[in-house]
Amino acid sequence: MDDKILAEEGLTDYERLYREFKLEVPEYYNFGFDVIDKWANDRTKLALVSLDRSARKAHFHTFYELSYLSNRFVNVLISLGIRKGERVLVILESIPEWYIVMIGMFKVGVVPMPGTV
Repeated sequence: MDDKILAEEGLTDYERLYREFKLEVPEYYNFGFDVIDKWANDRTKLALVSLDRSARKAHFHTFYELSYLSNRFVNVLISLGIRKGERVLVILESIPEWYIVMIGMFKVGVVPMPGTV
């Protein structure tokens, strides 16, 4: 990248930036707990907008709904004997339940193999 572009973006010393850059990665991170459940504390916070097949009617889903429904799916997985580290294939249409299933799998710690129809 030339110096003019770097200066425009507030970067004057690429080498220093590269050398000093540190990515803070938590030791333990779970998207289901650390994002969905955390944001679910505000029961009105919008997470997902989906459309019906006609694309005329919108459905609004909050983080609270995704948290609650994904927790229910966690119970389904556990009742089936599925445990952390196992691989699970899910094939669903691109519908809100697909997200619920994926979030539930993240919470259990399984390795999701997502697919859509």
